Amino acid sequence: MITNVLLRFDKHLHTTERAYLIRVGATEHWLPKKLCRKFITNKKLGGNVVIPTFLYEKITGELPTEVDAETIIEKHIPIKIEAIEILPDAELIR
Repeated sequence: MITNVLLRFDKHLHTTERAYLIRVGATEHWLPKKLCRKFITNKKLGGNVVIPTFLYEKITGELPTEVDAETIIEKHIPIKIEAIEILPDAELIR
């Protein structure tokens, strides 16, 4: 189940204390800051933001796909590798 979606927007127009105003295509949308994560803009003031699925559906009118879903990296536990025993020179096979 997709809970958060990465939304790419064309332009960041305005910011208030509680919301961002962005343009997606030809329409403008207010996004509450409480619901936004990873709000990033580029030099042309376009960018992307991670928002909940219901807000994505409201803005785009489409259901999100796996491609749109935010990638979440679970806790990584490295695998312990045993040390390799080095043989003395006399025992090396040549």
